[in-house]
Amino acid sequence: MDLELSDIQQELGSSLAKYLRSEYDQSVREAILGSEEGISREQWKSFAEMGLLGLAVPESYGGAGMTFAEVAVVMEAFGRALVLEPYLATAVLGANAVVAAGTEEQKQAILPGVCEGSVFLAFAGYEAGQRYSLDSPATTATTATASQGLATDGTTASAGDASVTLHGEKCSVLGGDVADQFIVTAVEDGELGLFLVDASARGVSRIAHRQADGLGTASVLFEDAPAQRLDSAPAAEVVAEVLDTANAAIMAEAVGAMETSLKMTADYLRTREQFGAPIGTNQALQHRAADMYASLEDARSMALFARLAVTAESEGAEKDRHRDVVAAKIVVDGTARHISQESIQMHGGIGMTMEYPIGHYAKRLTVISRTFDDADSLTAELAQLGGLIEPHAADLN
Repeated sequence: MDLELSDIQQELGSSLAKYLRSEYDQSVREAILGSEEGISREQWKSFAEMGLLGLAVPESYGGAGMTFAEVAVVMEAFGRALVLEPYLATAVLGANAVVAAGTEEQKQAILPGVCEGSVFLAFAGYEAGQRYSLDSPATTATTATASQGLATDGTTASAGDASVTLHGEKCSVLGGDVADQFIVTAVEDGELGLFLVDASARGVSRIAHRQADGLGTASVLFEDAPAQRLDSAPAAEVVAEVLDTANAAIMAEAVGAMETSLKMTADYLRTREQFGAPIGTNQALQHRAADMYASLEDARSMALFARLAVTAESEGAEKDRHRDVVAAKIVVDGTARHISQESIQMHGGIGMTMEYPIGHYAKRLTVISRTFDDADSLTAELAQLGGLIEPHAADLN
């Protein structure tokens, strides 16, 4: 099996890295972070022009028709630059859900806008009190048939048309602060369903928040909000696949952020002098930096393992996919904690200041390790799945 990046993937990573170094440096990011929306729509348009927003979207809907492997290259580059725009929310979570569960008409209506950068999507699945569970949301969907009501687009419905409305509240909706469309999980007649809701529709209200890492989220309230079903595939299967892909994506992003954190720390050890010599001459600090490098390579391998899991098409791949992604995330999250804490510690007091970038990397890595799940929930789930390697009793004969 060839695990090296293809020529196309290498060119994608190289050109994107060059763009981010020149157009998305620390000063640009600080200006975006301090803006009202916390994102740059100009940068988002640039990403669209580069074809990044529709990499895994089929060509028939305006995308590039590539695979998650190319998306992982982008996420790793975005991790190195700490990109603030909602690529994960729109191009990974949202777009994948529409591709997997949308009708042909829904795909044609939404995906071209995503690819050209005019539509932001957000996945609204998590609820207060549910922790990381997505199986049984309190949000409900109701279908009513009326001779004269409101259609899902807000217009008047004709006799016999069925209208779907949602009632409930979602929290920690990644990218929900700027989303134009929400993909919402809700229960209808005891079954989990996926629904598309326009952010400007009646009955929809949101409160924007900022995470510790600066990325935008929102709490969204649906009060009999009109919705469309996304039911071209079973909702539970779509949600599981989309979340596994999103987890693999943020693992790639984490690798990029950890790589830059290690580089910044090594540079600081070489240049920061104390008692007339660089602090990097201290053998204990050299050992700690070497441990960080070993941890990074471990995480890089597991992020690749997750990427292979979500792109596999062999028999039984779906069952193995989730188990492999969970196992990989445990390792990557632990490494993110190790590298972020060591980076701050070895930078000393300057690492705690807002003006110095290492703290921003630590914040992003901390949030990644609690996005979609945490160490406790992942460990419990992997144990329930039987572990990564099937146990065998020793043959003592």
